[in-house]
Amino acid sequence: MKKLFLVMACIFGAISLPIFANDSEFCMGFIEGYKTIRGDMAMLPMCPMEPMTPMGSTPYREGIKAGMRAANRGF
Repeated sequence: MKKLFLVMACIFGAISLPIFANDSEFCMGFIEGYKTIRGDMAMLPMCPMEPMTPMGSTPYREGIKAGMRAANRGF
């Protein structure tokens, strides 16, 4: 029974992690930047860890830059 509970918890954690990880402004910008290059129907990669935001910028703007870089690496 413990093994079943552990397996179910791991499956739920693996499924819900990308859903909860995309709630930040950085991840929303990453998605926007990625789709700008690859299109709206593109399969999205996982959002990377948010770096430190430089002065004069926002997490959303840095996410857009990161998303565009990630999309360009695939070409």
